[in-house]
Amino acid sequence: MEAVTPAVLRRSPDDGSATFTPYGTHVPSLDTYDYVEEEWIATGEENGHTYATTVLVRRPRDGARFSGTVIAEPLHVHGIAPIWIYSGPYILRSGHAWVEITAQKTTLDLHVKQSGPQRYESLHMEGPDSGDFDPNPNLGKPEPARAFFTGLTRRNRATGSILAQVGAALRGPGGPFEGTPVAQVVLAGHSQTGSVTTAFIGDGHTTRRLADGSPVYDGFFPSGFPLDAFHNIDVPVVQVMCDGDVSVPGYSFLPGYEGRTYRRDDSDKPGDLFRLYELAGIPHMGTRYAPYNDVSLWKATFPDDDVVFGPRMNSLPHFELFSMGLHHLVEWVANGTVPPRADRIEVGQDGYFARDEHGNTRGGVRSVQLDVPHSTYRPNPTRRDGTPSSLTVGSEEPLDAETLRQLYHDSDGYLQRFDRRLDELVAEGWLLAEDADEMRREARQVEIP
Repeated sequence: MEAVTPAVLRRSPDDGSATFTPYGTHVPSLDTYDYVEEEWIATGEENGHTYATTVLVRRPRDGARFSGTVIAEPLHVHGIAPIWIYSGPYILRSGHAWVEITAQKTTLDLHVKQSGPQRYESLHMEGPDSGDFDPNPNLGKPEPARAFFTGLTRRNRATGSILAQVGAALRGPGGPFEGTPVAQVVLAGHSQTGSVTTAFIGDGHTTRRLADGSPVYDGFFPSGFPLDAFHNIDVPVVQVMCDGDVSVPGYSFLPGYEGRTYRRDDSDKPGDLFRLYELAGIPHMGTRYAPYNDVSLWKATFPDDDVVFGPRMNSLPHFELFSMGLHHLVEWVANGTVPPRADRIEVGQDGYFARDEHGNTRGGVRSVQLDVPHSTYRPNPTRRDGTPSSLTVGSEEPLDAETLRQLYHDSDGYLQRFDRRLDELVAEGWLLAEDADEMRREARQVEIP
């Protein structure tokens, strides 16, 4: 076991130049929740090499509003922060702090340094130059996918040490939370940063510890990147897998996809606190809200003639279900509140996930829109032969008028069933009460002809 030497954190100089902010994280407004944003520079040493990188902090202006929970997230190789994009409203209204750690050399080189060459000229990490790295390979094919992740591992070999050292520094004196003690820090990531979080759990969590032997991170939220199952991690782990992450059987460019070997039973056993939430019908990327709900955007992004998008993008509550899962992790870590257990998504004899009579996924973590449907929700676009593709977004197709009348008779019948099921899901812990009003507003726009 290695006792982690905390990174040194210092505020970035205010030289009038713009700070780097992960793409897509300008909403919701920090001013609405009276939050402040600060950029810090983390310096330290990894395997005999020095590094200097950025740490972006968002916290309540009034320290009395700080919950004591810090949600740390590595910067994604595409320069985004998916956990904030999906769960920013939850983080802000809960009084949690959010910290983006630029822990990968590729993200430092390709996004932070390129956003302000003069401002960030002195930042550096050990590893191969990132100038020839392609962050947008064809991940739908096994060979480009393997090469992509092999390249990331090779270039970003300092990542685990940096995450440990910055995580340790967040609790220490002189940092962004001085005077407002940090009670717990959790590490979260989705998709590519889900792999970063997963790698830290496997390679860094037990070997890199604080000086007193306690863990650097008090809980983990790895999502969207299935590898082998987690076992015997001594802090709570809530793993989230979207339907679209693993709906295609035999997609075997990495272990965990083929045979869905990430699956295991939930556990409340001390030293093995674990929940797996498979989100039925939910695509890898949330497309409920603008600008992500624009069909033309995704057709241009994925110009594959064999892929057929529906008339609308998948509008299931992706963001809200991520917030639910993250909330259960925080409560488990902070207060010992045991999360609910969920069924796994049902698998058919062909290896694909089972569908009901409306074409919607059976089992898994449910949403009211699936249980009181007005559409068929696909977690992946289909190919022309009718099988799901491996693309990361989904679509939906409305049920025909006759089917809707048979199900609900009229709009009032639909609303009664919708509201009843929504209340059940909130009571069971599958939707946060703060997100229920948005679901109700949407339901009142559905017309049964």
